[in-house]
Amino acid sequence: VVGAIAAIVIIFVAVYFYANSQKGAEQKASVELAKATRTFENGDYQNALPLLTNLVEKYGSTKSGKMGFLYLADSFFETNDYENAKINYKKFASSFKGDEHILSAAYAGVAASDEQLKNYQEAAQGYEKTVKKFPDSIFSPNCLLRAARCYTLAKMPDEAKNVYDKLLKDYPDAQEKNEALMLKAML
Repeated sequence: VVGAIAAIVIIFVAVYFYANSQKGAEQKASVELAKATRTFENGDYQNALPLLTNLVEKYGSTKSGKMGFLYLADSFFETNDYENAKINYKKFASSFKGDEHILSAAYAGVAASDEQLKNYQEAAQGYEKTVKKFPDSIFSPNCLLRAARCYTLAKMPDEAKNVYDKLLKDYPDAQEKNEALMLKAML
């Protein structure tokens, strides 16, 4: 009985210290994220990269650290390092539990990275996956437009036409409607 009580006390003490260390880590991570995002928002992506890399390496399991993966991916994308951008968009998407618009942007970031790498079919499928997973996202019509363009670049006109049709049917009031009509007519 004494041993069981001692084990329970040890578990409670361990949980208490773990919770306090996580709280401290989140506070430190949020300060690091603020510094890095300030640099990022000034368009200084080269200097944001080491700040964000340090953040995700030290605090990647915290909420601020997870957001750091998205900024890191965006920084890699802006510096034309599409392979690392894709890796970090995927890391963010697999760990983030929150706003679906932010999450859909990460999925679209993976597809955009593939597009820049000229993996057009994979990019098109990635854009379609984004729309399927997040149909109500503000990015969905644009993702469909991009998917159709990538199918066209992959020399898959039937798939492109189907995607244009989906955009026109599912998002008739979208800003991308006129461009979709024009590009579909050009196929």
